[in-house]
Amino acid sequence: MRPRSKLYTKIVLRVAVSAGLLFWLFSETDPSLLLEAFCDISPGIWVSAFLMYIASQLVSSTRWYVLARGLGFPGRLSTYTGYYFVGMYFNLFLPTSLGGDVLKVLFLSRGEAPRLRASYSVIMDRLLGLAAMFWLGAGAIFLHQGMLPARFAIFLYSAALSTLIIPFLVPGIHGLISRPWPEMGSRLSPLVELWQRPLTVATGFLLSLVLQSLGMGAVAMLGHDMSLSLPTAFYFAAFPLVAILTLLPVSFNGIGLREGGFVYFLGLKGIPAEKALTLSLSFFAVQVAASLIGGLAYVSGFHQKRLGA
Repeated sequence: MRPRSKLYTKIVLRVAVSAGLLFWLFSETDPSLLLEAFCDISPGIWVSAFLMYIASQLVSSTRWYVLARGLGFPGRLSTYTGYYFVGMYFNLFLPTSLGGDVLKVLFLSRGEAPRLRASYSVIMDRLLGLAAMFWLGAGAIFLHQGMLPARFAIFLYSAALSTLIIPFLVPGIHGLISRPWPEMGSRLSPLVELWQRPLTVATGFLLSLVLQSLGMGAVAMLGHDMSLSLPTAFYFAAFPLVAILTLLPVSFNGIGLREGGFVYFLGLKGIPAEKALTLSLSFFAVQVAASLIGGLAYVSGFHQKRLGA
């Protein structure tokens, strides 16, 4: 099978998985209760959640800017913000939620800039975001014991602890790899270089805590508006687990997996599937609306700006 045919086949299969999951989830709900749940959402609250999410993405683009500058890339914050929102827009149409990251690497490495170094700025951007989610989730579980089954609490604690330990192991691991495989060690050098800038990494992590709090807070705001009897901490604990599901390369951009995750985790607390599905789709609508801003940035040619311009 040709590479292009394989790509199309994977896309079709992922779309089929997403469509199948959504069909199954909707078939398990009462349409009248689903419509009632949607009508319970206040337009004003939805707009507030949208603005919170936009704020989180602005913070996220600032984090990428800080990390890229730490790796020696020039440019203004406004240029990185334009690149970032264009990447968000294309995430709507690419098979995985990481597809827009590829474009961000291409934008950043345009011209003479090394593509590998650009990719590390995006990878670190993602890793710090995951680390912040795990720490916020672990903190929520710690403050509200028994809020989720023990297996999920152990996962969040372990994930948060690993993000604290791994950075100290990076230089040693790099040394072990560099001796037998010097070429591979050379390729990993930019990553080690970034870890040797603790202020840059710490700033990126703090920004990650802020943006993740805004994003999870937007979900919690929508949930409270729907009169879901859940503490705000629950959203901070469950959201990282749902986010991990959406990264699995089996659906189209996490669609279906995200909704199934909301139904499952909210179902653990006795929330009806109709309300859980409504919450998931409402937040996804927030993400889509925010991504469309990236479409305007793309049409306006923001992605064509050079870093040094």
